[in-house]
Amino acid sequence: MADDLYDRDYFAWAQAQAEALRAHRSGENALDYDNLAEEVEDLGGSIRRACISQITNIIEHLLKIELLGGPASLHWRSEVISFRIELESDLTPSLAAALPSEIDAIYPKVRRRLGARLEAEGVKLELPQACPYGWDDILGRGVDWTPEPAERSE
Repeated sequence: MADDLYDRDYFAWAQAQAEALRAHRSGENALDYDNLAEEVEDLGGSIRRACISQITNIIEHLLKIELLGGPASLHWRSEVISFRIELESDLTPSLAAALPSEIDAIYPKVRRRLGARLEAEGVKLELPQACPYGWDDILGRGVDWTPEPAERSE
């Protein structure tokens, strides 16, 4: 069962193994169960942090595409696609179930970071107070970003 969970959902496996290490403190041995459990738990936490980082990047770039537009949009769209690929590679079923409810907590950091970047570039722009994107927007479900072919001059 643990091997199956390891393959299906690494984050959930790491959490379960940390709990099992804590619960299995018995007998004389050289294992440092508390620190081992913490380290195993942190392995899962690093995946969660990577997912949050990608979500942050996706939201920031979606805002830039929507609010700033222009020629840079094609580059930002390409970045969003890359961020989504990275997110998909780390996203486990348990993280996919938990992270949508964290978007509202992630967004103020996005807003603060993008606001500072725009201000440093001299761009005055009012960013939305609440995140305008849901989980499907972040994952790109239903989005077709096939760029229009450039017109050729003969």
